[in-house]
Amino acid sequence: MKLWRLISLGSSMLLTLLLIAFAIALFGYFYLNQQLKLAGVTDWEVEFEKLTTSHIVIKQLEITIDSLPESSGASSTAAVNLTQIFSMEMPALLPERIDIKSLQLKGKLLPESVSASLSLINKQQLRLELNSQEPLVADVRVIRHDNQVKLKARYDNALLQANYDYNSGKLIAGGSYLLAAQQFADKVTTEPVSVDAKWNGNLSPYIESATVESLIAELSGELVVSITQPTLIEITSSTTTATGELQLNLNKGIMDSYQLELKGDTENLASLIESDLPLQLSSLSWELNSRDSLGVSLLSAQQAVNKARWPLKLNAVAKGEKNETIRLASELSIQQKQWQFNSLELDYVQLNADSIKLPVAGQSMTISKLISKFSGTVSTTVAELHSTEPTRIELKALDNDALAVLNFNQIYYPYSEPHNALAEFDLNIHSNAVNFDPIRNLKAVFDSKFQYQQQQLTGDGELVLGDHIKVAHHSQVTSDQLKSKIEVADFNWQQIPQLDALLATMMPQFVVSKAAISGQTDVTYSINNNRWRLDNGQLEIQQSDWVFDTLSVVNSNIDFGFSANNEQLNMNNAKLHIGSVQQGFALGPITAEFRAQLPFQQPMQSTLDLTSHTIKALGGSISIPNQRYSLTDSFALPIVFEKISLGELMRQYPSNKISIDGEVSGTIPVYWDSNDLTVERGYLDALAPGGHLQVDSSALVQLAGSNPSLQTLAGVLGNFYYNQLSTTVDYNDNGKLTLAVQLKGSNPELENGRPVELNVSLEEDLPALIKGLQISNSLNDVIRKRVQQKIN
Repeated sequence: MKLWRLISLGSSMLLTLLLIAFAIALFGYFYLNQQLKLAGVTDWEVEFEKLTTSHIVIKQLEITIDSLPESSGASSTAAVNLTQIFSMEMPALLPERIDIKSLQLKGKLLPESVSASLSLINKQQLRLELNSQEPLVADVRVIRHDNQVKLKARYDNALLQANYDYNSGKLIAGGSYLLAAQQFADKVTTEPVSVDAKWNGNLSPYIESATVESLIAELSGELVVSITQPTLIEITSSTTTATGELQLNLNKGIMDSYQLELKGDTENLASLIESDLPLQLSSLSWELNSRDSLGVSLLSAQQAVNKARWPLKLNAVAKGEKNETIRLASELSIQQKQWQFNSLELDYVQLNADSIKLPVAGQSMTISKLISKFSGTVSTTVAELHSTEPTRIELKALDNDALAVLNFNQIYYPYSEPHNALAEFDLNIHSNAVNFDPIRNLKAVFDSKFQYQQQQLTGDGELVLGDHIKVAHHSQVTSDQLKSKIEVADFNWQQIPQLDALLATMMPQFVVSKAAISGQTDVTYSINNNRWRLDNGQLEIQQSDWVFDTLSVVNSNIDFGFSANNEQLNMNNAKLHIGSVQQGFALGPITAEFRAQLPFQQPMQSTLDLTSHTIKALGGSISIPNQRYSLTDSFALPIVFEKISLGELMRQYPSNKISIDGEVSGTIPVYWDSNDLTVERGYLDALAPGGHLQVDSSALVQLAGSNPSLQTLAGVLGNFYYNQLSTTVDYNDNGKLTLAVQLKGSNPELENGRPVELNVSLEEDLPALIKGLQISNSLNDVIRKRVQQKIN
């Protein structure tokens, strides 16, 4: 039933009752019956209980209303003066009190019969009281006193109070309503909600015409509807307490503006979130505000409901089970038409987070601070977002602090076609001091651009370690696989001191003093089965000097292709050049071309395919067969020596006791069996024309005494020219070296150069001998210290 009908009906009822009482005393049945018909009353019946000049009591009054009151055309346009109406004095003949004990209203106009009681007290403080019990429970009290009309009405759980000054037009009203508990879904329920309303404004007493439109046009003020007592809402196992307030500003019947404020707290938030998410939130505090201009008539409230754009401000703070904090502040607007959601405009969104702990690759990463700002649009079909300022993330992982800057240039997500989702963003991760034992204080910067399209993430950028190591990448990531092309730009080993510490931990016997390194490879990683593969790899190590245990290498270059997987490293087309190798004596230069396979779990099953090589040593050369060598098999390795200069050997290890020159050649067969190297019947022979041997035999002379043979030997070795020199070499797995040397020659200064044949047998601990030689003539302090440690 429309508002004007209710007002008209109420006015008609009051007028009818007054006319009945007035007619009994003054005019009689005929006039009363005529007035009731004008009010829409088709039938009425009255039973009096008391009838005096001061008090009328009606025991029962039944009224049948089948139509609305009749009205003339002039009445709707006539001006209304509320001051005159409300200040009008009641007729003097009207009794001081009229009571209707039982008022029955029925008829076609009412859906159900109404039973009520009514009292009219005609005094200086005029009072009208109406009480109803069936079918609705309501009571109305109207009091006129001192230029004011006061109204108090109650209907079920609703209460209304109003105070109107009909001289000034000041209107103050308040009301409350208790909304019953509701259940919106199987798991969403609310407790009873107490709603309060307050009006503070004006209603002009001078109305242009007796119409609802004219009445509303003279109404100005502020209406506030609020929920002041926290309301409990239960969703699954979580509970939310909420309060809110709606303020509506009217000016001459026009809703100028509104302001909406809602806020609440949600506990046990974890029950609404997937349990397998890395972050478990437990509580949420939120606040929502909306304000805007309307410019819509109160009588056209539907136009306000159909407002196309509703601006909102949202603030929320979520807490985690481990003191994690997430803050959200946003300004947005909802686009709708006839209660149908069209889109959501995100004008401003700021996301802050503190103390967020996430598991990453089996470790814990903590986001100590996150600030993100973005905007965009969310519609019924697609979401589009972008960063208004780059997202800054301060994080800590494995005791390392880093700053990540993430800038989303575009995010496009169509709900019905997720395979067509698109995202473009830039990622920069910077750390001034990466610390992993033993690497300390290494600056690292990762800077890349990424694009997500057709369910594939593509990225290009580089990783910079220190100031000199630059690793460029081109990567592709799908739901089950990562593929990346990696390229390491040329850098010098000595520019990154942290590499020495890293190598000392991984391979303590390996020390690099200098090297220039560059390389590239294709990386494939299967996410489902945790398997990786390297393909098309290429590594170049140039101008390197390094030491492995007691082996020193100078001016080494190696260039090789490689591939690898979880089990094995394959080296292909390797080209090696070594300027010098020293381990007791110097070799070099050395060149070689080879291939190799190195199993990670069983390195003793490695194989080497030697395709070509050259080894220069002591003025001559050394060679071995170009073939496959497998450490799992036993094999013979004949080492061929050609034109080895004994004089060069003595120059490397000079002695003031012995000098020798000449050249030797021969073969020493080395046998590999499991983890041991042995030598059996190797030989070296002097090349023609022989050479010269000179030994300081003063100690031997003293030792010889009167022994003629030793005296002769001491004399011969003092200036011995040999034309034959043969050496037989044996070496067992205990490190024992056996040399059988046979010399033939003469001393021209002794016995007219008579031919002499010398046979010498030597046994030495070869490792100890080499160490001694290294100490006596070492080119590297690292080797000298290591050998000294081994001997001690």
